[in-house]
Amino acid sequence: METGLAPGTGAAPPHWEHLTRGTEQRVRGNGRTPDEALEQAAVALCALVADPAAVEVREEVEVECDAHDLDSLLANWLRSIVHNMAARRLRFRCFAVRLDGWHLFGLAYGEHLDPERHQGALGLRGVSLVEPTVRRTEDGRWTAECKVEVRPQRDA
Repeated sequence: METGLAPGTGAAPPHWEHLTRGTEQRVRGNGRTPDEALEQAAVALCALVADPAAVEVREEVEVECDAHDLDSLLANWLRSIVHNMAARRLRFRCFAVRLDGWHLFGLAYGEHLDPERHQGALGLRGVSLVEPTVRRTEDGRWTAECKVEVRPQRDA
């Protein structure tokens, strides 16, 4: 399991994880609020194609989406991030999300793909998102998770 959690931290701050079960790969974001969990799920998704620590904040991209529930909102949010990465050849480091009911206002921070600095970075054709879930855990924190399949673009 890969994680975006700093070692030696006390009560778990917002963080992301990659989970692998056989051939299945999942991204998970954890936070104190649904907003934070969605932010971290987006970082986890981006970390599949480039190390977020290698991405500089040079551009800010506004993203808005709607849905009828949090699960669908997670899927729409991640699809919007993938669309920006693929269509505009961007890589993202971090995100800011604000929810207003089932409407998400998001900011994505990153830069254009630089193959020299973004080692192993893949071009994207798209991503399949399956079983998106956003849930409150027993300890009161929030988890946003879904199964993903990244389809790389061969000529990127």
